[in-house]
Amino acid sequence: MIVDMGCGKGYLTFAAYDWLRRSGGNAAMVRGIEARADLVELCNRAAQENRFDGLRFETGNIADANLDRADVLIALHACDTATDDAIAWGVRAGASLIIASPCCHRELRPQLRPPPVLADALRHGILLERQAEFVTDALRAALLEWAGYDTKVFEFISTEHTAKNLMIAATKRSGPPSRADDARKVRELAAGYGICRQRLATHLGLDLSTGAAST
Repeated sequence: MIVDMGCGKGYLTFAAYDWLRRSGGNAAMVRGIEARADLVELCNRAAQENRFDGLRFETGNIADANLDRADVLIALHACDTATDDAIAWGVRAGASLIIASPCCHRELRPQLRPPPVLADALRHGILLERQAEFVTDALRAALLEWAGYDTKVFEFISTEHTAKNLMIAATKRSGPPSRADDARKVRELAAGYGICRQRLATHLGLDLSTGAAST
């Protein structure tokens, strides 16, 4: 099953379902989760009209989604910490593949205490903003590694179309995660920028303080 969190009007959701059908996946199941009930109604009507029997849309917030499993988790431009909610849901659901394109990195900027060598450079607001984006997504990738995933972070579309063109792709490992070493990496990255809390870390139960016991 593919789950698209914060699917909006379902452009990506419909495309994923259509691609699966054309690739021979006639029994494919795709679910879209969206908070706006009017969009859910619109998308369900379109799915029914086109006889897409395996495609359904449900009203709800990402953090409260009541589906209990997913093979693939998608979150395209879920705003700020909604990306963390989606990633955490995918980890808990045991998704083999998590694909997230983050947006609106607001959570960490007020906490950010840059290393001394960067302090003067980051007095410029735009540079601080971009650094906050970097730290947020680097932490997300590191947390996914700690949770047992191999990650890639890359640009997936030209900046001519959108500046929000970063993608985090995480593939679940077959073996157990090396939690102690990966936890150390996450905590050192957070400590380097004065980060004490981050939503994905909270969801996954990893204490960011450097003195915490290895998990």
